[in-house]
Amino acid sequence: MNRLSFGKRIASSWLYIALILSALVSTQAMAAQAEATVSKNVVGVNEVFQLTVSVDDSVNTNSLDLTPLSPDFAYGRPSISSGTSMINGVISRNTSWTVALAATKVGTLTIPAFQIGSSKTDPITITVLKSAKQSQSAQANQSSISIEGINDKSTIYVGESINYRVRILIGEQMDQASLAPPYGDGLTATQVGQDAQNEVVQNGRRYIVITRNYQITADKPGSITLHGAKFSGNVIKGSRGFGSTLTMPVDKTAKNIELTVKAKPANYQGLWLPTPDLQLQQTWQPTFNNDTEVDAKVGEPITRTLTLRIKNIAQSSMPNISLTYPNTVRSYNEKPEYSESNGYTIMTLKQVIIPRETGKVVLPEIAINWWNTQTEKEQVTKVTGLTLNVTADPNVSATIVPPALTTPEAAQTSPKADNHLPVIQNGVMHSGYWPWATAVFALLWLITLTLLIKARKAQSNTNTMSIQTTVNTDIDKALQQALAERDAIKVQTYFKQWKRQQQAKLATNPELASELDNAVAEIMASTYSQDRQQWDDKRFQQLLKQVAQLKMTSSQHSALSGLDPK
Repeated sequence: MNRLSFGKRIASSWLYIALILSALVSTQAMAAQAEATVSKNVVGVNEVFQLTVSVDDSVNTNSLDLTPLSPDFAYGRPSISSGTSMINGVISRNTSWTVALAATKVGTLTIPAFQIGSSKTDPITITVLKSAKQSQSAQANQSSISIEGINDKSTIYVGESINYRVRILIGEQMDQASLAPPYGDGLTATQVGQDAQNEVVQNGRRYIVITRNYQITADKPGSITLHGAKFSGNVIKGSRGFGSTLTMPVDKTAKNIELTVKAKPANYQGLWLPTPDLQLQQTWQPTFNNDTEVDAKVGEPITRTLTLRIKNIAQSSMPNISLTYPNTVRSYNEKPEYSESNGYTIMTLKQVIIPRETGKVVLPEIAINWWNTQTEKEQVTKVTGLTLNVTADPNVSATIVPPALTTPEAAQTSPKADNHLPVIQNGVMHSGYWPWATAVFALLWLITLTLLIKARKAQSNTNTMSIQTTVNTDIDKALQQALAERDAIKVQTYFKQWKRQQQAKLATNPELASELDNAVAEIMASTYSQDRQQWDDKRFQQLLKQVAQLKMTSSQHSALSGLDPK
């Protein structure tokens, strides 16, 4: 090994060690946070309670200095614990001290802040009474369980909603806890989303915080009292570990709120939607770059996605968007999807539109009337429609005209002047050989004509079958491609064209034709029904193979009728 490569390896090793040390120092700097909590903050003189100081780092166990507790508190020797854990590849460390305390005098005392390395705890206020019984009574009156209800507004219109948030602080062990929603005459309360839970430390006490949101909708005008949400359960006293526990019922109710509900204006027309904000947006697929007139093809689907956002409106009050499209298109509505975000109820609706005929098609605009509760005026929000210039799809032979079946013209032969005229022999007229020659000529002519007609018919049939085979192949490929892409709209479109070209075969087996129709209907139902499911085309493919195995037994006329575009 040369000196240069050895030097590079030494430098790389030192760099690696430096990066590890830097990461460790950075992790310690970020993780070092100290916290102090007490088992109770209302006590009697000389009543023992517990102080816990913890820091989320591995530190020297002599880092905690308890001397600032004197002379207001007597304290014992701390119990020290430390540990290391790894969760999802992240290493965390913790060091904690648990100390038994007792206040030495009556009054309001303060447990000072403790400095541990670069971290510092918050001070804690302790209320000290003359006896432990008084402290227990005061502790009962100053329950460690509280509830509050917060509303975002107090004046609304009929049909409008407010957001009501319930926040519960629980500082005790509880059992069979439940929360009853707020209520009021002419008010409907609906929970929004899931409960949120976290922990906080207030004045040295650790609390579990539960937050729940409600949407309150007014159904009638007037001054209405919204009665606050009610929290109830059993508080567990004592130690579960030794079986000596006592449960005490607790009920906490948030304060009532007075609401003023305004009536719908008498001159308002249309669907009543009171809200401070309504937004309506639409997108097209394929994208048309905000054009109002675009080109389209017969059978190619266009997706129109509408997104309606209304603030302070319940989902049950959202409008039902229903459009009437021209008969020259087919339309399918997917089931609307609803969501909630920042006080808005959001509805997303997808519509699939398929042109059926060539020409100009106008897809209508959408306009929604609503009442602006901020300006107290009627307002209209709309999105524009779209004009389609529909042309035939060059990749699909929708109309095929078979070659004309021509009948050969009969060759007209004019007999030449015959010099062999009838003669009279012995007073009797003889026809000579002319009748026989004429008969033979006529017979030969008829045979030739018959053979010629058969030859023309055979050629016509061959041409027709060749064209039909080519068309069938194109439609088969298009249908199989649609199945591979799992595009139900294209499957239905190409199936109808395929079925017209297979009429001759399907006429021999009506039951098979009916099964094919049912299979396509199931595919469309699976895609556009309210309970959308993934559709399986195995059965449909099996039916297509059965049709391919059917023999042609129909006449030429039937084969041509399969190409009839009507």
